[in-house]
Amino acid sequence: MRFMANSRPADGITAGQLAEFFDEHGFSAAAWNLVRHRVVTEYALKVGDVPGVVLFLETESADEATAVLAGLTAVQQGLITFDLDPIGKTMSLGVGS
Repeated sequence: MRFMANSRPADGITAGQLAEFFDEHGFSAAAWNLVRHRVVTEYALKVGDVPGVVLFLETESADEATAVLAGLTAVQQGLITFDLDPIGKTMSLGVGS
């Protein structure tokens, strides 16, 4: 199944704390491992007042996706949480062709 995971700051965490964490730590080796193994198929860093990330995951179930997210360092440290949504196939609009 394909899921979109949209991060948000955990309760009580400021945008400054998140920015500092990501500036100091970047993506963990565990997070890059998820990309290499195609569990995370795409990701985007959020822009604006609140830093974060949007991840697209391929897992067998919502429970597996939730477990993957729970293993991320920023989640384990209580800095971010994710809203998880199942999504269907993405489609190209053919713009520019």
